[in-house]
Amino acid sequence: MIRRFGLAVVLVTALMIAACGRQVTPDKNGTGPGGGLPAGFMQIKYRVAQPFNFNSYSYVIVFNTSGDGSTPRANAVQTAYQGYSFAIIVSGAGGTATATAWNFYRPSNTAAPLFQQILATPQQLQLTLNSNGQNTEFTILFDRTLASAYTSPSPGATATPTSSATPTASPSASPSASPSASPSGSPSPTPSPTPISNVATTWQFNYFVTQGSIQQNTQVGGYTIIDSLGANPSGATDATYTSLNLDTLTAFDTGPFYPQPGTHASDQSANIASGDISSSP
Repeated sequence: MIRRFGLAVVLVTALMIAACGRQVTPDKNGTGPGGGLPAGFMQIKYRVAQPFNFNSYSYVIVFNTSGDGSTPRANAVQTAYQGYSFAIIVSGAGGTATATAWNFYRPSNTAAPLFQQILATPQQLQLTLNSNGQNTEFTILFDRTLASAYTSPSPGATATPTSSATPTASPSASPSASPSASPSGSPSPTPSPTPISNVATTWQFNYFVTQGSIQQNTQVGGYTIIDSLGANPSGATDATYTSLNLDTLTAFDTGPFYPQPGTHASDQSANIASGDISSSP
């Protein structure tokens, strides 16, 4: 049974995590994937059971960057797309694929969101296909400032970010204040990361597989979710998945997380196997 989504193109296959709702443990030594990434960047790994089929499916990661703490779930129509702020979609045709960044823009808190593409430079958004040598994993590296194009709060959020469709060029991690001069020979203080404008410091997320390709500037479109990370991924009312909290001010690696057991996609190219997310402040 497949689930229907009421919003434009992007339906994220919800990555189910073993310890739902817990805070991601920071990479204390800075030597893991989080510590090895460029400052201000996040890395996503997305795996399916059999090689990707970009001709038939789109593979989506949705983030909630609003700060309201809600998980972007598959039952988006019932929740007025609560938790939907920012998405990265990998789709294509002819055996190839590209990654694009998207913003859920709401003209008001009561309106259905518009799905608008964020223009990203090759330095800001990088896709590596076949990153495990088996055509069942891709890796995305992206500058978190892309999420600052998010222009309206999730329902229930109190903040009202300023409208901007163009990602900022300034780095997301910079000293919050100039360190005072230290005595000769003593180390300088480590600068603290600066939060990104218009974006909360703690994010939630979900993964989805959707049928078909993605179109720009779409509103409600009735797209079909083929798989997600929830316990009932074949139903558009699934509300079982709860995201980890991603603290963007710390270096972290979630480690692999897996979908909950349930009725997942029969086509193994649309069957989410696992994923992980790492980040550098």
